[in-house]
Amino acid sequence: MADDVKPAWELEQEARAVNAADWGPLPGTVKRKCLRCGYLFAVKAEEAEITATCPDCAPSQTRARSNNST
Repeated sequence: MADDVKPAWELEQEARAVNAADWGPLPGTVKRKCLRCGYLFAVKAEEAEITATCPDCAPSQTRARSNNST
């Protein structure tokens, strides 16, 4: 079973290759590029203008904002 485990760098390399492949967003969504990590992701059309980061990066930005708030 341990032979099937891939190192993190290899998993990231595979994910970036999949992300770089041509794909279209589902109906009702638009394709955006995360301003933080550069990944492409789909977001609801009505949320596209206010969404600048992918779901993976969004929680870290929320934490950073809340730590800096008074």
